[in-house]
Amino acid sequence: MAHHADVDPLPVFTSAAKGEVDGVRNVCVIGAGIVGTSVAFHLSRFGDVRVSVVDAGYPGAGTTEAGTGWISARGKSDPHYRELRLLAMEEHHRLAESFPSSPWMTTGGTLQVEDSADELDLLVEESHAAGYPVEVLSAAEVNARLEPHVAFARPDLRVAHFLDEFTVAGSLLARTLFQAAVDNGAIGHFGSRVLRLEQLPGGRHRIVHDDGTALEADAVVNAAGARAGEVAASYDIAMPMSPQPGMGIHVRAIGNPLRRMITVKELAAKPETDGIIRLRSLVGWKTGEVASARDEGFTGGMERNAFVAHVLAQAEQLLPSMAPIRPIATRVGVRPMPADGLPRVGTVDSVPGYFDAVMHSGGVLGPLVGRLLAEEIVTGKQSPLLAGYRPDRFLGSPAPSAHLAGDAAGSTLT
Repeated sequence: MAHHADVDPLPVFTSAAKGEVDGVRNVCVIGAGIVGTSVAFHLSRFGDVRVSVVDAGYPGAGTTEAGTGWISARGKSDPHYRELRLLAMEEHHRLAESFPSSPWMTTGGTLQVEDSADELDLLVEESHAAGYPVEVLSAAEVNARLEPHVAFARPDLRVAHFLDEFTVAGSLLARTLFQAAVDNGAIGHFGSRVLRLEQLPGGRHRIVHDDGTALEADAVVNAAGARAGEVAASYDIAMPMSPQPGMGIHVRAIGNPLRRMITVKELAAKPETDGIIRLRSLVGWKTGEVASARDEGFTGGMERNAFVAHVLAQAEQLLPSMAPIRPIATRVGVRPMPADGLPRVGTVDSVPGYFDAVMHSGGVLGPLVGRLLAEEIVTGKQSPLLAGYRPDRFLGSPAPSAHLAGDAAGSTLT
């Protein structure tokens, strides 16, 4: 993976590029999460395109706000999907260079604490084989070099440090992208849910809201996340999904007790902005009995307050200097997982001017997919990077099984 210092900045669209617009003037993006706002931002950079963004909530809410924001290409058995994620990691750095403050990004790698020796050895071996930078440190070395406030069970416990990984505050990034789109002329319409889409004569689209209002557009982008299937159903477009819930817990951090994301046993913790640490329980992803089994109940069957207390107790063991830890808020989101675990991006042949932008790992892929899809919508030229992720793979045939995504569905929290 190229270091971010070697990443070229975002391209500047010249008048010639703007002149390539072929009949698309008004584009409506449904969904203001990290994927939708990325599409909207990149569309707004074409001067001849007028962009509307609609959402029942506000930019960066929903799953984007509940997600961990872990930016990784680790452990992907599908080489094409791994490559897409590596390119997406570079795109994050490219985007950050376009916004000099970049307050949403926390660099410095991520840490994975040894739980099972075999698991860690396999993870490190796979990373080395793929050229994915990782070093193995002792807990004592991590305390000395990286995280002085983290408490480990033993000083000789092994910790994998994935040097190129980083985290983002997804809601802040989404709000930044939306504001940049507004600065370029985009308009946001929030607080109303999309009821249905209607195709008008000439191929235009009407987006009907539950408050009785409607928008018309030459093209519509379905980035509605967990509700994307409902939107697609307006045009009888099959969208098999395997949605999965998850919860993020925000706690107040005094000082600087954690500098980068760390995963230990059933807990992931990461620093956010403004003195906040986000906790994510892995109960719904990794049980004590089976390493990679997913629990149907993301709270492990616990009542919500009891579940939060359980997570906070684990966090106090990891970061004892913060005890007692008090929760500020919990955020529940539903991961919009296409049935095979892979992104669903691009046009649907049966409905001209309709585009999908639905995926798990939106935190990782949003900036890159947003740019590529925006360029496709405006120029009509499809990106080969997205060739394996087109909606047509689901249309006219039974939904594929989740094995096609390798371990994409079970190993990421983004």
